[in-house]
Amino acid sequence: MVNNKLDFSSFIHQVSGHESFIITTHVNPDGDALGSEIGLAEWLLSIGKQVRIINHSPTPYNYLFLDHERPTIEQFDEAKHTESIRQAEMIMVLDVNDPERTRSLGPFVTSGKLPVIVIDHHLNPKEFASQYYIDTEACSTGELIMRLIDAAKPVLGGTISSKGATALYVAIMTDTGSFRFPRTTATVMRMCADLIELGADPVATYNEVYNTSPAGRLLLIRDALNSLEYHYDGLMAFQHISQANLRAADAMEEDVDGLVQMPFQVKGIVMSVFLLELKEGWKVSTRSKNDVSAARFAQSFGGNGHFHAAGARVHGPRTYEEMHNAIVENAGKILAEAGVLKPQVA
Repeated sequence: MVNNKLDFSSFIHQVSGHESFIITTHVNPDGDALGSEIGLAEWLLSIGKQVRIINHSPTPYNYLFLDHERPTIEQFDEAKHTESIRQAEMIMVLDVNDPERTRSLGPFVTSGKLPVIVIDHHLNPKEFASQYYIDTEACSTGELIMRLIDAAKPVLGGTISSKGATALYVAIMTDTGSFRFPRTTATVMRMCADLIELGADPVATYNEVYNTSPAGRLLLIRDALNSLEYHYDGLMAFQHISQANLRAADAMEEDVDGLVQMPFQVKGIVMSVFLLELKEGWKVSTRSKNDVSAARFAQSFGGNGHFHAAGARVHGPRTYEEMHNAIVENAGKILAEAGVLKPQVA
């Protein structure tokens, strides 16, 4: 049974009772995932623990600066890492609650041979770990890491280095949309103030994360806006990027990150859906406002997430037309459930 709460005494017990840790996160990690990994690893190292961060995916270009000083993150290599993971005493899975989304690390996470703890803030966790530290009301996993470290420091000691502070600041900054999304509370802002005092530079971090894009990203923004459609009297927006768009812009899939937010610049939009054609399958990203559930929409495609931010990956031979029609149809159902659609006149 998954226990959705932050049990500080349990966390302290888990950390004090083990010496070597593997930290990992979801495929295609974002700022919250990477920042949380580095922030937690830096604190564990400061109390004398052995730590390795091993991810399935490479670190995106705009987050490489987080790990420039004393590089910590490694990309999984079966020959290099299998034995090291098996010899560790614990695996910590951050910012994800489904073992399938750790990809290469999945078999280790679900083997039952090592204790596994999950630290996350997403809905509907799968049952696979030994212990869960989950708060779905938190703005980010970075916030949870800060709360856990703050609770453990009086007992276990340790410090948050400048590198760790920068990473945790980025975790919170990115998952709050630069402090624009719900759950950006006074407590979260005080937490960020503490991180700034520990060495995080808000100007430099924002510049690294948001102002280091390759030229192709602007071309993708153009293509996304060219594909823009409004549905349901302007309540819902839809955008699409194809593999042909990516090739023409000499861009990568991660270069579309954040484009799903653009339609919210228009008054009245309460739901935005972004469809990305993958080399195999499709990625559906959705954001919402008010009482409209992005998570319920994503679940209709086999995905999940937060109430206002969620996504899904759809595999199998589905055409663009099939995906487009299914997205519009399911969006209408979600809008109707939320009570925001106007009654249809017969």
